[in-house]
Amino acid sequence: MQHLITAATDMELSAVRRQLRGVAGVSFAVTGVGMLATACALSELLAQRRYDVVANVGIAGTFTPQLAPGQVALVERERVDGYGAESAEGSVRLFPSGEMVCPYAGDFAALQPCPKVAGLTVNLLTESPARVAARKRLYSADVETMEGAAFFFACLRRQAKFVQLRGVSNVVGVRDKSQWKTAEALENLGKVVQRLVT
Repeated sequence: MQHLITAATDMELSAVRRQLRGVAGVSFAVTGVGMLATACALSELLAQRRYDVVANVGIAGTFTPQLAPGQVALVERERVDGYGAESAEGSVRLFPSGEMVCPYAGDFAALQPCPKVAGLTVNLLTESPARVAARKRLYSADVETMEGAAFFFACLRRQAKFVQLRGVSNVVGVRDKSQWKTAEALENLGKVVQRLVT
């Protein structure tokens, strides 16, 4: 089987590369940070070659205490923050087409121990308690990333079999990286991806 493993940054891909060193049939790609970079890079990659499985990996913030920093989650639904219409009074109507579902989340036996979660993709990471609270209220998301929805969108458009795995590094809104568990999240992520591939 041919696997493509993508991440926004080389740092996020490094732990996975270490775990998969010497494994045949695996390609890696750093797509860049954010929705625009991810959509463009992934569209180009999927136009050039057909893969059996495409995986997006990286770190994520958590909105919920049910996901502890260091844990690895399988993202089965994605939404884009701000994709909707806001009235003059401040009420928001979300566009239904803004939610995407991964039809393959249940297809990988090696990933079933991972909690299945809903993702929210944002352009702006924030420490603002008001903005974090508004996102929780609007989206009922479990994790926050800057690339997930773009990854879903590109894979769905190209009809590629895909999965998104995220190591939880921090609580959403906490930007002090001394409180993050990035190394633990990436180490656990690498182990889960190794199970997926091997």
